[in-house]
Amino acid sequence: MKRRAKVEWSLYVAECADGSYYTGIAKDIEKRIDSHNSGKGAKYTATHGPVTLVFQEPQGDYSTALRREYQVKSLSKERKIRFVAGEKLAKPKKKAKMTFHRKKIKKRRTKRRARKTL
Repeated sequence: MKRRAKVEWSLYVAECADGSYYTGIAKDIEKRIDSHNSGKGAKYTATHGPVTLVFQEPQGDYSTALRREYQVKSLSKERKIRFVAGEKLAKPKKKAKMTFHRKKIKKRRTKRRARKTL
């Protein structure tokens, strides 16, 4: 049995026609950019396309790429512009918590008191 070569996940930032940035992850970035430009990628790029690739960064595995994508997506547009231009951004921690990992707070249920009728 032959083992396939493990393909690395990569982070990419694409600039849309309206000047906005789209951040995503993919194994084959060129193919992903083509799918964005053909209208079969994300809904956002279908309405803001065509897109051009402005930044890419290899990440290794899926989990690392997902954490990095979340980190870049949470940046302001000005900070994203500086990041794309080459300004360093500290890599997220291995066990970085994302906002959707926070514990959900359970609401207390209050018992309704039965009204006494006279």
